[in-house]
Amino acid sequence: MTYTVAYRQVRSRRKFLEMPKAKVQVGDFLDSDIKPELIKRFERVTSNWDHKVDFKARKFVNTKRVMIRVFPAGKNKKIWIFVSGGTRPHKIRPRKAKRLAFVSGGPGSYKPKTKAVGKFGGPGVVVGGSPVFAKEVNHPGNEGRGFEKTIAEDYKPEYARVMENAFRRIIRRL
Repeated sequence: MTYTVAYRQVRSRRKFLEMPKAKVQVGDFLDSDIKPELIKRFERVTSNWDHKVDFKARKFVNTKRVMIRVFPAGKNKKIWIFVSGGTRPHKIRPRKAKRLAFVSGGPGSYKPKTKAVGKFGGPGVVVGGSPVFAKEVNHPGNEGRGFEKTIAEDYKPEYARVMENAFRRIIRRL
């Protein structure tokens, strides 16, 4: 699941972005300033996870919009997709052993590291749990955390300010 942070024109910049030199400079600015900051914000979400997720960003610059898309990459990208996008109810079976082994304290005993509103920083522990061994478990599924939306909403005012400043600097150089 990807969420896009886009900068849409407030007033017509069509002539400005039709200039090849300006397009290149906007793209360079996105690579040097915006991409690293957005990737850092995504990595902050997974900073206390056991399985870290790598992120990559792709920029799109044309006459109608300037956009950056951040997406999970690497071997742990599915974990991000499951946590941020949610899962349906499903069965969990052991792959290498005869039984699953986990700690359970019953419904409501797990305190997640993240919340369904895109917030993060919880303990990620089971409270008052005891070891359980089972051949199969019916997982109830989980609601998606929507980290992308939260990050985009938090960064949008700063992104607009930074892009306005970038456009001013580029216009001065042209």
